[in-house]
Amino acid sequence: MQVVRKIESSQRVKKLKTLKNPEVADVLQDNNLDNITRMAAQILEVPIAIISLIEGDKVWFESTYGLEVQEIEKNPGWFPSAILGESLYQVENAALDMRTKNHPLVKGDFGLRFYSAIALRDRNGHNLGTLSIIDKKPRSLNRQQQTILREFGELAVQHFSLKREMKNAVKHQHQILHITAHDLKNPISVMPLLADMILMNKANPKAIEEIARQLKSAGKRMNRIVNGLLETAREETGRVQLRLKPMDLVPVVKKVIRSNKTMARSKNQVIKTFLPDEGMVFGDPLKLTEVLDNLVNNAIKYSPTGKEIHVKLEEGPETITICVKDFGPGLTVDDMKNLFRKFTSLSAQPTGGETSTGLGLSIVKQLVDAHRGKVYANSEGKGKGSEFIVELARCEA
Repeated sequence: MQVVRKIESSQRVKKLKTLKNPEVADVLQDNNLDNITRMAAQILEVPIAIISLIEGDKVWFESTYGLEVQEIEKNPGWFPSAILGESLYQVENAALDMRTKNHPLVKGDFGLRFYSAIALRDRNGHNLGTLSIIDKKPRSLNRQQQTILREFGELAVQHFSLKREMKNAVKHQHQILHITAHDLKNPISVMPLLADMILMNKANPKAIEEIARQLKSAGKRMNRIVNGLLETAREETGRVQLRLKPMDLVPVVKKVIRSNKTMARSKNQVIKTFLPDEGMVFGDPLKLTEVLDNLVNNAIKYSPTGKEIHVKLEEGPETITICVKDFGPGLTVDDMKNLFRKFTSLSAQPTGGETSTGLGLSIVKQLVDAHRGKVYANSEGKGKGSEFIVELARCEA
């Protein structure tokens, strides 16, 4: 029975796309484990060493030394006890061992006699596969050799872990770029509107002065975002970096409303505010500006022409609550389940031809969570508007 076969490169790539386990698929595209199998074979003085990974009904040979195959059938079994066991698995003479003497690799032309393997487990205890060594003559490993095989197995697992961490780091950088692009879209999209207003108000110096202030504000905001990206690239990433201090939310709300007023006017929308004299929290002014800007910008984007948008700040005994309410298409039950997930498209669509990355609300949640606050939404259903609420802990001035 033929249970081993060589796979050409193009076939192998095609098979990788069908793998259900992304961890295994990712590892299989890496050929840097060959040094481990080569050294294991040479130091332990065996002709064959294999790092194999389990996927479905296949055993994939990720790295082999002394063997020209890349895949075998798991049934009738590549000695499955090796991956299930907690300790080193060893068959000294497979032709005499009850566990293996009828195996095709033992009875057939291959002539396997000695087999020893150590299971490869990730940090969560999940079985990835095995590091095994093979000989065509009977033999055994002494205690020192068994230790060496285990240490080579640990090296293989460390290699997998390092590769996974590198992949996560790249993914994180991509997320940062997506978030930055999203944050830049708001001030960039305002600039053409402001330019149109300048053209329409050339004879009105007062209007030009106000528009210039808004252009300056948008430009400064873009500068802060770019500087933040450069700063993040210099830091160890993975968590939101906050610069916390006692701050008043009322001026922040007013500033965000001013920066979004031009976009609201282009859709004949009116932003009404309901603000106390003061709303003190312990927060990062720039990050909370991002939170408010995303919520107000979303309300404008998804509200129909001519509708009102309400922005309210309420003081409670222990919290400050920010409410951004629109009278647009509202949220469905499915929308409510997926609101704060990255790259999620909701049932509502922008009403003025605007685009959406599906990142805004996930950014809001990330920043509010970093402040140890809460963010959630209320909606009576499709067509009945929506209200986004952020709760932050109060602090004294």
